[in-house]
Amino acid sequence: MANELKTQGTHLYFVKPGTPTGSAVKVTCPTGISGLGGAADQIDTTCLDDTSDRQYARGLGNPGQVTVPFVLKAGDVSHADLVALKEAGTSVEWMVCMSDATTVPVVTISTNSFTALTTRSNIEFSGYVADLTLDGATNEVWRGTMTIQRSGAWTITWKA
Repeated sequence: MANELKTQGTHLYFVKPGTPTGSAVKVTCPTGISGLGGAADQIDTTCLDDTSDRQYARGLGNPGQVTVPFVLKAGDVSHADLVALKEAGTSVEWMVCMSDATTVPVVTISTNSFTALTTRSNIEFSGYVADLTLDGATNEVWRGTMTIQRSGAWTITWKA
């Protein structure tokens, strides 16, 4: 039995800041999500009397940048929100919801973050939109690329 998760049916959500009721916004038409890694620093613990290789201890993690290409949709509210997030530089909560269910995440109003979701596999992280570019070419549609700078660790929750 295969346990692979198809990418078709994956959704990306963010918590829209400044909404009194807390709102999960679904990003329209992403075409990929990459870069959820980030290597940890290396702390050199080599002593003067070591004669072969250096010695290291694990340091703090360096959250990477998440890249999200998307197809630009005229008048789309989520795309306008992404531009506003880039301009504001505000760090928000993000959730990648995988294809094993269609459950929409809920926002906890008091913390302006996502409520734990166990009915759909997901990845949660915090970050700000560091860059948002738009590209057009001959015989193509307008495309955008969003770069999210993660802050802190990401967590993955598998569907129960």
